[in-house]
Amino acid sequence: MRFILAKLGLGSLRNDPAVRAISWQTLISRVGNGLFMTIEVIYFSHVVGFTPAEIAIAIGAGGAASLLMSVPSGLFADRIGAKRAMFIGHMAEAFILLGMLFVTDLWMLIAINVLISIAGTTGHNASSVIISNMGSTEERVHIRAAQRAMANMGIGFGTVIAGVALWLDTALAYQSVIVLDTMLFLWSAIYIFRLPPSPATLKKGEPISFIALKDWRFLAATLLNGIVSLHFVVQGVALPLWILHATKVPTWWVSVLFVINTVLVTILQIRFSRGGTDLLSSVKKFRLGTAYLLACCVVYSLAGHIETWIAISVLVIGMVVHTIGELYTAAGSWSIGFELAVEKHMGQYQGVYSLGWGLGGTFGPAYVTTCVLGFGIYGWVFMGAVFLISGLVMHALVKAHPNARISEAG
Repeated sequence: MRFILAKLGLGSLRNDPAVRAISWQTLISRVGNGLFMTIEVIYFSHVVGFTPAEIAIAIGAGGAASLLMSVPSGLFADRIGAKRAMFIGHMAEAFILLGMLFVTDLWMLIAINVLISIAGTTGHNASSVIISNMGSTEERVHIRAAQRAMANMGIGFGTVIAGVALWLDTALAYQSVIVLDTMLFLWSAIYIFRLPPSPATLKKGEPISFIALKDWRFLAATLLNGIVSLHFVVQGVALPLWILHATKVPTWWVSVLFVINTVLVTILQIRFSRGGTDLLSSVKKFRLGTAYLLACCVVYSLAGHIETWIAISVLVIGMVVHTIGELYTAAGSWSIGFELAVEKHMGQYQGVYSLGWGLGGTFGPAYVTTCVLGFGIYGWVFMGAVFLISGLVMHALVKAHPNARISEAG
């Protein structure tokens, strides 16, 4: 792992045993995520016999549960300690995944998706708290960047392995993938024990305080971050629809563009996280990233109704620009989420911060579809302008925050 992190540009932090542990944990568990994400819909429709509508209902229920449990899971981490919460969430997700083998009706499918979402949200929020305790402002952003690089790498590996099951296309092949996913989660749990202690920050009997939900500046930052995170929905929903309905580009190019993004993020995320030495420099990265997101939306819009080879070139350029925007906004976003939070209630704050992503994932598809298919080029420009405006407002908000003034004085 030290070699991999060095090649990705992590620097001296690669020698930290805790950094290597969370990197291994992320890589192995994300291989499992990639496995299941790839075969889930096909397994439950082709093998178990659910309709697309039933599968969509179950997945939607899981998404809703993740949103509802985001803040409570953060409180859970504050109450019992982030390391313990991460282990509990991780082990629960492993065994719930195994329960997928026994699903026979819609209610069981809904229940399994809800439970997996709750367990996954608990583990994710606890992981963020652990990282927040592992270094200074810039160090924890670098660690978070390394974790994201490992996540992309793991999901890529998992997708490739799951391709074997798709090729075999048998019930046994799909079920073997689910068992393998469980085993990978159990294996990755070993590395949680190697993470540094993360004791509870709320004492037993101390009343629950929804301090993060009362922090209007943090809520505003959460909303703005959620709006900017819609660029993931642009990549996953708007771009494929645009290619399908407005260009002559073969649809398989969607996969090529996704591969370009995955490779670039894996290789460059740590490098793009450098320089975020304080809150102000980090929010400048965030603002710069939104400018790139505006540019990529404009570039994507130019691919419509032109010659195929030119459109392909435009889309590749657009994806590269998009990825640069993603890298900058991600690095800035992590620092904002950490530095604007109250350390004692870090779990709750990280739970609230993840709400922005969740809301974007819930309402984003309808928004981007309307913009792209309803308004074409103008819709693309509008989405890009929204990204840039959100970046500018975030910069103004953070610059006026008391923590930014403390950071600047320090």
